[in-house]
Amino acid sequence: MNIKAINPATFLMLFFCAYTKAVLADAEVEDYFAMSPAELANIPVTIATGTPRPMFQSAAITSVITADQIKSMGATELHEVLETVPGVHASLTEGGNDYNYTIRGIKNTTNSQVLILLNGTRITTPFIGTLMTGTEMPIEAIQRVEVIRGPGSALYGADAFAGVINIITKKAGDINGTRAGVRAGNWDTQSTWGQHSAELAGWNVATSLQYQHTQGDDGRIMNADAQTAFDNALGTNASHAPGALNSRYETLNGHLNLQRKHWDIGFWGFNSMDAGTRAGVANALDPKGVANGEQYLSDVRFSTEDWLEDWELTAHASYLHTDFLAQFQAFPNNAKLPIGPNGNINLSNFSLISFPDGVNANVGRSENIPSMELTSIYRGLDRHVFRLNTGFRYEEISTTESKNIGTGVITDNTQTVVNGQLTNLTGTPFVYLADTSRSIWSLVAQDEWQIAKNWQLTSGVRYDNYSDFGGTLNPRLALVWDINEQLTGKLLYGRAFRAPNFSEQGTQNNPVVLGNKHLKPETINTTELAFDYRPLLSLHTTLNVYYYEINNLISAVPVANGLNQYQNNGNQNGYGSEFEWEWQWNQQWQIKGNYAWQHATNADTKQRITGVPEHHIYVALGWHFSPQWQLQPQLNWISGRTRSLNDQRPLDDYETVDLTLRGKKLFKHLNLAASLRNAFNEYPLEPATLQLPQNLPLAGRSFYFEASIDF
Repeated sequence: MNIKAINPATFLMLFFCAYTKAVLADAEVEDYFAMSPAELANIPVTIATGTPRPMFQSAAITSVITADQIKSMGATELHEVLETVPGVHASLTEGGNDYNYTIRGIKNTTNSQVLILLNGTRITTPFIGTLMTGTEMPIEAIQRVEVIRGPGSALYGADAFAGVINIITKKAGDINGTRAGVRAGNWDTQSTWGQHSAELAGWNVATSLQYQHTQGDDGRIMNADAQTAFDNALGTNASHAPGALNSRYETLNGHLNLQRKHWDIGFWGFNSMDAGTRAGVANALDPKGVANGEQYLSDVRFSTEDWLEDWELTAHASYLHTDFLAQFQAFPNNAKLPIGPNGNINLSNFSLISFPDGVNANVGRSENIPSMELTSIYRGLDRHVFRLNTGFRYEEISTTESKNIGTGVITDNTQTVVNGQLTNLTGTPFVYLADTSRSIWSLVAQDEWQIAKNWQLTSGVRYDNYSDFGGTLNPRLALVWDINEQLTGKLLYGRAFRAPNFSEQGTQNNPVVLGNKHLKPETINTTELAFDYRPLLSLHTTLNVYYYEINNLISAVPVANGLNQYQNNGNQNGYGSEFEWEWQWNQQWQIKGNYAWQHATNADTKQRITGVPEHHIYVALGWHFSPQWQLQPQLNWISGRTRSLNDQRPLDDYETVDLTLRGKKLFKHLNLAASLRNAFNEYPLEPATLQLPQNLPLAGRSFYFEASIDF
């Protein structure tokens, strides 16, 4: 596909920044400009092997985004940060419309192809294999984000399939005192936060609390929805379309960390108190629906550190709990629907039933995931670091459901009217998912071998045994060669797997899709070649190429009368390249960016995977025009997405431009920022489920002002 020319308006941002270079002043600078691009490449990362190594020598394709870089780009949520990583695109899931992090053309309907960690601990849950529904992750507590593009199951196990995202929060040394801040913008958007660090009884203590609220962009209009189709067919007028997506939310996000020699203890709490249902749970607009939840993580790590000369023994215990409840209208008041003998919507064998109070439901679930890991690290053999790890994780879910439609509720489809009274299906065979659980045992062996001064070989293998579908073995090899002081090459191979989630295994009483207890895990084999080139302290570039093969893809396959079932169906191949650069040509000016090209196809039909960008460009220009002030414009361009053959909905290329002005340590304590997001007010579209007549619009132009104080 030929690359479409970027809209000329987009060049306004680049022209402005190039023109203003003429007014540069010589001044010493702070922030991350104090570190050259080559020095940034030396930031130690642990995500690739568990052992800290400079990023350019890590045994994976790794990106790091620091807290200061996050501030400079003006991001306020995690998806804005990840959109700047080469090969990563923040789209929307087709069901709940949460953010879906497509990596290298690999995606599914629930975002379960990416493993998300918090300080190295898994925070994805087994219901659909991703974050709790409605999680809008704020960023004030984040110290940095580490990202692996490529397989990670040899170290992390399930779902480290297309990539791994590790969110590292601020510790006491990062906060170093007290911070407080406020932010306000359009759409009734507000945020306030506080952070504090102290030493208490020999412990280094860090705390962080952030509140966020927004009514969402009322310009994200859906001109038609699933109810519109029934209205057109049956002569009713029930749909809320045209209308805006219900994208409001209100969240509270808190972190506590305690550290001392040998110990690292963490607690995370996330509370979604008033989250809208976006395009609607059944793809019919629902202006008043809410999908709220709570998520808590307790995390304890112990290390012997220097107790033993060549051995380090570590223990890691965690407990993750989520509690979710959605209260919504699947279809609006006065809807008339074709209802089959089983009480669900049926387009072939039905009676028409009116719902004057709408189709209403309360759907909940509670998930509990305790885990334990024991690790032995041995450095007694010259040039080797051996790592042996064994772990256990238990996953369980319990569900609740009340509604006025469906199997077990409507037992006689000859009735003509159903009122709004809900029937409680909790604990019955008619609930949407039966209570279930599984246990996972794992064993990891890894060797980091410094073959010679400039050669390093990392080899590893992990075995996972699931109580529901059995065992899986995933090896890796990573050869890193420091060709000279400026150039490093990497040759990588890895195998990874995605475990079928509880929804794919056990969904029942659903008019659209049913689960399958006989699913096998998806598997991927990936080979990568990468080069990291640092010709100058002021210039850092990386280039990689990759090829992967995916087998046993899990997807919903038609089985009868409009009903689908999750099955292992088909394979996917992909190849591509990612190029990244960062150039600081003097103390005031820096340009950075990346270009990703990816070609992902269905291995059976040879058709390209729909909805994923073939080309993705990100460019940011940093102008540090005084010692304490910085302006950063940035461009994000998405191109080359295809649609399925029976999908005629527009899915055009798009570009967005953001500008962020930032002042730091004014009067030694005050920080100010202003940001204009999506400056040209584009309403880009992301793929929606085929039940919606149009694709999903992203947010339009927005702005905010921010002030914070360091004590």
